[in-house]
This record gives sequence, structure tokens and C-alpha cells, in this order.
Amino acid sequence: MARNKVVQVPCDAGLYEKIVAYRDEKGLGKDAAAARDLILFALRILEHKDDAEGLSTRELLETILTYSVKAQHTSSLVYYQVFNDSAVDMESANAKHKDTMRKAEDKVEQLLAGDAS
Repeated sequence: MARNKVVQVPCDAGLYEKIVAYRDEKGLGKDAAAARDLILFALRILEHKDDAEGLSTRELLETILTYSVKAQHTSSLVYYQVFNDSAVDMESANAKHKDTMRKAEDKVEQLLAGDAS
């Protein structure tokens, strides 16, 4: 029975700290297990980055973020309309929804640009 190959990779203190943090976060027992998980994850991303039929990982995450933010904004709008005592004017509600979606898209762009405030 053949043994698994061992790959030794020197890493600076910053990289090692990240591996240890991942290991601790995932509850893995050894550095090797954490490194193996991270390498497999990176390889999966690389294997599918040129997949012409699907989205890249970044595009997929951006799409998920967009839908999540829009859903959050929509639920806030629905909550407001349900608990508002006045009757709902559909024209006003549609305009408010479009404005809410624009704000959600702006928020997504803000998050993707790295501004988390």
C-alpha cells in the first residue's frame, strides 16, 4: 500500500497565523489538516474559474450578496407597509420599491468597493 506524499512548504509568520486561525475556527486537530483543507478549496476554485457555463466564485458571491441585500431591503419595506395605518397606494408603493432596490444595489456596490460602513 502506497503512502501519501508529504509536501513541506515553508511559510512566513503571517501565513502560519492564518493557517492556525483557520485550524482553530474549524476545530481541526493539526496544521496539516488545515493546510490540506485550504489547498483543496483553492484547487476547486482554480478548477472552475474558466468554467464557461457557470459563474466565477466572485460573481456567484456578488450575486448572492445582491439578492441578500435586496431581500433585506424588501422585507423592511413590507414590514413598513404592513404596520402603517394608512392604505397602500400602489403607485407610491411601486416607486418606493424601485427606490429601495436602487439603494440596495448602491449598498452592494459600496460593500464590494470595500466600504463596510
